[in-house]
Amino acid sequence: MTEEEEGCKMSTELRMEELKKPKKYTVEQKLGILREWEKRGNGVEIAKQYGLHPYTLYRWKKRLEQGAREWLKGSKPRQALALQRLEEENRQLKDTLAAVTQELMLLKKETRWGSAGTRRGSG
Repeated sequence: MTEEEEGCKMSTELRMEELKKPKKYTVEQKLGILREWEKRGNGVEIAKQYGLHPYTLYRWKKRLEQGAREWLKGSKPRQALALQRLEEENRQLKDTLAAVTQELMLLKKETRWGSAGTRRGSG
């Protein structure tokens, strides 16, 4: 293999490694990238510029549109529904705890009254 071929192979490998590196973008960065895509109109170029797969841009756009639709319909996002379920479970657990505590107090009261009326050893 010649030096030129080897150099080409190395640069291709480096580019592939750069693309494989998972990059995390903030919500603001994602929105900025999507706005830039909207202005320039070429998703493939934008994806290359940011080291993303073009499908990632389409996925971000779809999620953005889906979230906007839910918001406009007045639907609650998934996290809000999960929070609501947890709050309901918490309420049920508190009710159960209150009932068990009340039952325990009644049992203690009954055993005190029952033991006070009978004497040990006098039988």
